[in-house]
Amino acid sequence: MRLRYNFAIMEMDGEIAAVPVGDNCNEFHGMLKINDVSAEILRLLSEDTTPEKVLEALLNKYPEATDQEVGEQLAAFLNKLIAEGLLIDP
Repeated sequence: MRLRYNFAIMEMDGEIAAVPVGDNCNEFHGMLKINDVSAEILRLLSEDTTPEKVLEALLNKYPEATDQEVGEQLAAFLNKLIAEGLLIDP
């Protein structure tokens, strides 16, 4: 799986936003307001990957978090991306 669009991630006024960029960016109108963990997930999803690889990368980056805690948050975020049509599953 990977993102349908390329996103530029930037901090604006203390908030993190992801804005679509690239050839097909006109298909997505708006931006995503995200947190630092969501930004990391989007970076990981910029290339083909699996939920398991994303989870592993997050656990390595945030060793203080539990597997269950990260897994639940990852699943919730992935489900939102799927519901909005932002993920491609080859």
